[in-house]
Amino acid sequence: MSRRLALVVAVLVVFAACNGEDTSTTTTDPAVTTTTASASTTTSSRDTTTTTAAVVTTTAPDLSDLEGVPDQVRAQLEELIRMAQEIRELPFLTPPRITVVTEEELEARVREDLIEDPEEFAADESLYEMLGLLNEGADFEQLLLDLYGEQVAGFYDGETGEIVVPAREDGFSVLQQGTMVHELVHALTDQHFSFHDVFQAMIDEDRLDEAAAYQALIEGDATLAEVLWAQTLTQQELGEFIAESLEVDTEALNSAPRFVRESLIFPYDTGLGFTQQLYVEAGGWAEVGAAYDELAGLPGSSEQVITPDDYRRDLPMEVDIPDVELAGYDLVRTSVWGEQGFRLLLNQGEGVDTMATAADGWGGDSYHQWFDGENSAVLIVYEGDTPTDVAELERALVAFAEQDFPEDHFAWVDQADGNLYFIASTVPETGEQIRAVVGLD
Repeated sequence: MSRRLALVVAVLVVFAACNGEDTSTTTTDPAVTTTTASASTTTSSRDTTTTTAAVVTTTAPDLSDLEGVPDQVRAQLEELIRMAQEIRELPFLTPPRITVVTEEELEARVREDLIEDPEEFAADESLYEMLGLLNEGADFEQLLLDLYGEQVAGFYDGETGEIVVPAREDGFSVLQQGTMVHELVHALTDQHFSFHDVFQAMIDEDRLDEAAAYQALIEGDATLAEVLWAQTLTQQELGEFIAESLEVDTEALNSAPRFVRESLIFPYDTGLGFTQQLYVEAGGWAEVGAAYDELAGLPGSSEQVITPDDYRRDLPMEVDIPDVELAGYDLVRTSVWGEQGFRLLLNQGEGVDTMATAADGWGGDSYHQWFDGENSAVLIVYEGDTPTDVAELERALVAFAEQDFPEDHFAWVDQADGNLYFIASTVPETGEQIRAVVGLD
């Protein structure tokens, strides 16, 4: 599946974490100062915080290019830049670039970033409709634009290295300060680990399950820093943060299809759980930082993020997929569906969460996606950790095809040579053609 969805719900994850729920060089330059940071804390008062001291070299902010910004906003930005470095225990190698834009300019930049390839977007929309994840005739593009318009309070642009925020006259609220910390940590960690280039290469090369795992690390890192920042708030500030969080308009998010909601939340709450395990149980921020290179080189998978104990250990199997040519269709991509992809596919109806457990035995897969400008087709070849895992997913996919798949579309599930094959097509004749080429009787 295409991984287009970015930061819109991190604050909800931070809110849950604050309530105990589960759910970005050192130098002698005068612009650099050394401070002592809190590596971890569980109190809500700055005056009574228990800390684990860590010496952090912080780079003083350079906001000289910001014109027409009220003094209060400038002072808040300077303080947030300092705090992001202390909490994340890394200095900015160069001062972060803050770009202040109007609400209209922010919306335009979000739209431009979201709709990079209209033709590929149409292919994904058709795929999701075919699988019953979107209602027929739904405007997927507008749905996502509505979500971004509802939630985005600023973002880090990895292409330009900018943190883009809308103009403020009265300063940042406590909730908006949390968002700024999140985005500043993105800018900070990108300077140190160059995650944007790595992530973009995964997307460009259609390594989509790897990209899902890597995005979970990126967002989990920034969300954990935001949680630690929230724990430095006073009781009054924390109350304001929670109150404002409860007032966030989530109508578009709540009304979105379930697979969209779960796709949005995955890199934040699952990513937070993954980075928390690295931070708390393995080795603090140093272990989180090491994961940027390690997860990219394993290769990583959404399975390793969903189950952190599988990190470095349960590596994805390479699964061969037969070449299939369909007259009139373009092969949009060949990629890996992944454990998270199967969870999204199987877990759509309310009350069917147990079906997603069938994805737990994921060992590896490969898939082809085709599109002819109107109709879609997909072939997935799946390998489980054990034969029992293959049989379990087969039963779940058969149940999905019988219960949730559109009746006028084609779906086929079958085993061959120890692998599981799933074929789906808008046009039944196309599905039969794929089945014949693959050699499934």
